[in-house]
Amino acid sequence: LYAKDADLELIGVAVGIRHGTPLRSLDLHQINNRVTSIPWIKKSSTRRMPNGNLIIKTQQHNAIAMWTDGIMYYPLSDEGTKIDTPLDKPNENTVVFSGEIPTKDLKNIIATVSGLSEYLDYITMVESRRWNIHTKNGITIYLPEKNPASAINKISVLNQTHKILSRDIEVIDMRDNARILVKTRK
Repeated sequence: LYAKDADLELIGVAVGIRHGTPLRSLDLHQINNRVTSIPWIKKSSTRRMPNGNLIIKTQQHNAIAMWTDGIMYYPLSDEGTKIDTPLDKPNENTVVFSGEIPTKDLKNIIATVSGLSEYLDYITMVESRRWNIHTKNGITIYLPEKNPASAINKISVLNQTHKILSRDIEVIDMRDNARILVKTRK
């Protein structure tokens, strides 16, 4: 049984082979279906060797971010697949999404906001067309629909020069390329 970083015991339970089971009578397709029902397993292949032994290879989802329903945190694969193994809190320095689960350009979105990871609480999709960033200290940053990376770079520069993300601000509106609107807390 080969499974990189996988819980071998869980895979063994999914395979369902007991001592004394004749391996030649097992349905390899059913074994693969049971193994791929494990949330972290993306693909599985089972091969019967000439001596009757089975070789099971798995490919796991690569978790690169998290998604939250507001209570629990679920790992997201690089394809945007929610891996159904919830956690009570997000992993440290992980980009967290809320609302609509992103499926396109997930790696690019994460790379774009990674410079703000120290301040980042979570990101939400608005009307399936643009993003809002929510910081740990309660600032909401409205990103433009087109070229959000440029807006994030502007925020990074403003933060480096003026510590804007540490101020008593409620909203930073970056949707208009000609100006940045800032709403302070009352």
